[in-house]
Amino acid sequence: MTTPMQTPATEAAVKTYLRLADPSDDADVTTVVNAVNSLMVQWFSAPIPPQLWPESKRQGAVMLAARLFRRRNSPAGVESFGELGPIYVQRNDPDLAILLGLGSYARPAVG
Repeated sequence: MTTPMQTPATEAAVKTYLRLADPSDDADVTTVVNAVNSLMVQWFSAPIPPQLWPESKRQGAVMLAARLFRRRNSPAGVESFGELGPIYVQRNDPDLAILLGLGSYARPAVG
């Protein structure tokens, strides 16, 4: 695997973002981070060393990995049940779209 600065998301960054301390989550976090990093390279192509991923792309990758990790136990999107009914994991995250330039935040392209 490449050094942490050459990947958009790292296991440590995702665990910090989610405030995870349980080592039993490590394998699942690693799987999600590897999938997100692969997806980021497909979407944006990896920067040529010594260039690094921009901060916006790294933060977006960490947020995407965190959201995918949280959804592992909620395939129907239900996070928990509160006094007002079910609480869902949001499907579309505008913060992610802004950071990663997705959807309506994508730069116009020709061709």
